[in-house]
Amino acid sequence: MAACELGELGSTAVRRAMPRLLELLADDTTVEGRLCRDGYGWRRGWHDDSSPGREAAIALEEIGSAAIDPLVRVLDAGDPPARDHAALALGLIEDSRALPALERHLQTDAQARVRERSAWALGMIEDSRAVEALARAGSDDSAQVREQVAWALGMIESPDGVEALGRLLRDPGADVRAQAAWALGMIESARGVDPLVAVARDESPKVREQAAWALGMIESSEGVGPLTEFTRDTEAKVRKQAAWGLGMVESARGVDPLVRLLDDPEPDVREQAAWGLGMIEDAAAVDGLVTALGSDVSAAVREQAAWALGMIEDPRAAGPLSDALEDDDEDVRDQAIWALGMVVQNADIESIDTHELARRLRQSLDDE
Repeated sequence: MAACELGELGSTAVRRAMPRLLELLADDTTVEGRLCRDGYGWRRGWHDDSSPGREAAIALEEIGSAAIDPLVRVLDAGDPPARDHAALALGLIEDSRALPALERHLQTDAQARVRERSAWALGMIEDSRAVEALARAGSDDSAQVREQVAWALGMIESPDGVEALGRLLRDPGADVRAQAAWALGMIESARGVDPLVAVARDESPKVREQAAWALGMIESSEGVGPLTEFTRDTEAKVRKQAAWGLGMVESARGVDPLVRLLDDPEPDVREQAAWGLGMIEDAAAVDGLVTALGSDVSAAVREQAAWALGMIEDPRAAGPLSDALEDDDEDVRDQAIWALGMVVQNADIESIDTHELARRLRQSLDDE
């Protein structure tokens, strides 16, 4: 496609072709697949199929700030596809001078598609001055727009967005609530804990999972209580996320729920629980981790338990870790060697049978 080729030629070529590219923004003809710049596919709001208008928007990014005024004119006067693609280009350019136009279309554009793209662009620009307009758009009639608003507030990462995101956590759409929980985790404000606690029993597993993640990101001890609630969730992925969150908070209050999760029926949850206990580094976890190291059917769990014991550095782990040098799994043995080094380095050397330890270590290395 010509727009792709122009983008590859650089800003000078794109600047010369800008009038034609601006006209091309209105072309919404579906073309299967992304034809150029696949690296942009990770950006939220992009789809598998492309169009000449979208590729023109991508090419216009090369011009940068010089394209803002022409793009704003298209945004104000073009048809819906042109406005959508103009907002896309403005978001890619990431210049705050586009804020007024994007905020205006977020509030007043008749097309939900354009309002959604305007919210996306505001999130890409990451200017906290857009928070007020995004907060107002949290009551948009379109669930897709509200979801994109939540995403944008998370991208901006301003504490001023917490109140609006708290309202979006009560949205009728599960996707909106999940995105709002994610955004609160991105902002990492302790003010987000109470709103997240409110969705601990949300009917949607993906909302509960995202809330558990967000509480871990905030890393406030106030979140330990609700994270403990999540460890009893019916969905394994929520329990796993809660275990991760408790590890991120690194509060000793998280030890008991994480030790209980070492008996979870899902190995992924048990592995995450062992990781969390290693992050907290509290000796109260040693007995549970020793049991997991010696008897868990999952090698990944045993390996993670060995790592956690090495992080805790309690001399009681020396014997079980030396036994793990004879584990059937090579990764477990390797992790046990590292963990033993940590324990021996920081423990009372007289409390450890160093001769037996050396013998087991040599045997483990010979086995490999």
